[in-house]
Amino acid sequence: MWQIIINGPGYFDTPYDLPEGATSLGRADENDIVLGGDLVSRKHACLLVQGDTLRIEDLGSRNGSRINGLPLQGGKDLTPGDIVTLGENTLSVRQPHTVESAATEMVDLGAGGVRRFGHGEDVSPAVILAKNVKDLDVLRALDNFEPVPYENESGGSTPIGAGGSSPRVSYEKLVLLFRTAESLATAESLPAFLESAMDRVLERTEATTAVVLLRHSSGVLVPASVRHRGKLAKGEVPVSDAIVEEAMRQGRALAVGDVRDDRRFAGRESVILYGVDRVLCIPIGREPPFAGVLYVNTPAESETTLELMLDACTAVAHLVASGVQRFSAQSPKETGGPGSALRRTLERFHPPEVAERRAAEAQRTGGRPPALEERPLTILHAEMAGFGALCTRLGPVRASAVLNDFHAKMSGLIFSFEGSVEAFVGESVRALFGFPSAKQDDSVRAVRAGLALRADWLRAMSRRPADERCELRIAIHTTKGLVGMIGPDSRLDLGAVGEGVPVAGWLASTAAPGQVLITGKTLASIGARFDVLPLGERLVRPPKDKVAAFEVLEEDVPALTNPGVHGPK
Repeated sequence: MWQIIINGPGYFDTPYDLPEGATSLGRADENDIVLGGDLVSRKHACLLVQGDTLRIEDLGSRNGSRINGLPLQGGKDLTPGDIVTLGENTLSVRQPHTVESAATEMVDLGAGGVRRFGHGEDVSPAVILAKNVKDLDVLRALDNFEPVPYENESGGSTPIGAGGSSPRVSYEKLVLLFRTAESLATAESLPAFLESAMDRVLERTEATTAVVLLRHSSGVLVPASVRHRGKLAKGEVPVSDAIVEEAMRQGRALAVGDVRDDRRFAGRESVILYGVDRVLCIPIGREPPFAGVLYVNTPAESETTLELMLDACTAVAHLVASGVQRFSAQSPKETGGPGSALRRTLERFHPPEVAERRAAEAQRTGGRPPALEERPLTILHAEMAGFGALCTRLGPVRASAVLNDFHAKMSGLIFSFEGSVEAFVGESVRALFGFPSAKQDDSVRAVRAGLALRADWLRAMSRRPADERCELRIAIHTTKGLVGMIGPDSRLDLGAVGEGVPVAGWLASTAAPGQVLITGKTLASIGARFDVLPLGERLVRPPKDKVAAFEVLEEDVPALTNPGVHGPK
């Protein structure tokens, strides 16, 4: 099976399994995969799957296609690891092992595929096995393999290494380690290595789910890879924050048993759905601060002894730690050298590549990014309508889960449209388009981002219980403002100030749940690209501050020559 991972306008690490035959890509709605961006043609390219062969054909696109950075001439066979660039979009080519594909499903992390629960619960009474992450039988076995009988010349049986005290480790677990190490040596990126490693865990053990949570620069543990055996019943997999916190606190590999019978977890629908009886949770790394955890769900009827499985998964966690170090060390941005702290700060506000570039520029010019400078900006404000009343009903744990989803989804999608996240304030976010570098289509990308945020949030909310749902109110305004890094070096923040900067937030407060509103200044900037409905002037700040407001209905790219404003219906 062939698979592509799509990144670009409206896509954030989005997986797509390619069917046998042709899959068309382009800007037009009739394509199998609809891509956004001004550089994408209506019918841009076609992917053709024929058994184990994947081929791409450029369909005469205006701006062409690229394979691994090189222009595509006509057609070309693709191999796993290739990067296809179509306009503003990149497609990463994967071919999961056929056995793995039949047994596992890759979870869409950007769509809320991990269900976090159990924060603050005391799980210590449920821990049935805890092992020092430095003391592993399975690792010692690599140096002193289990005795294996062979036939000597006299016909008797003699054990190889019979004089040693080799730990007993199964062949399957050694194959697991070998295959994981092989993936580490051959993978071209950390995500590719983690996906392969988690597939190996499911392939060689009786586990049902394998999750890697890695520590983000903000300190939060975020899903880096999630694999599940079989179809996901609810589009999510269960991860207990309580178990994760206990493993990190102890710094030990933990096995938590009788999960479905335990009062702390028995009522969790996701635990029952996926047959979770035992959980293995292993810190990634040998010493605090740990880089993250490997979290594995297993059924009680597993034929592998719990200690052997915990040992094997702990060894895999060590290899994952090596992978994190390896891929971090490939770029100076991760080495902890000059500018690394600044880069981590800038990653709160910008996509990683922009943060890296700004940190490098700052190092060349004195070690600090520029302060306030006047720029034309398009400002997007998004907020969860009615969340104040909703969080009172939800309580702190469930409200935190909704907010965590909000923060993760908003920043990921804003970054995919080349925007910067100025700040999250409670249940709202403000994003800037036009900084740190201005582009001709800043306003267009801001409006596209607004539509994508609304659509993605609606999909996420549809997976939640009805009493946990809320809609977004989004508004966009184009203005001039002062923008840059402010504050002391120990607490740098991105800030935008100016008379027109708050307008998007004010306008959003007047929107109905689910609406995307723009001001007249933004409409003048985007031209006739979108179908909009005029709403007249709105009072955004009493007693007299008013703006012309328009509701964005949809993008109408094929009809650029037609008026973009529809009259009231």
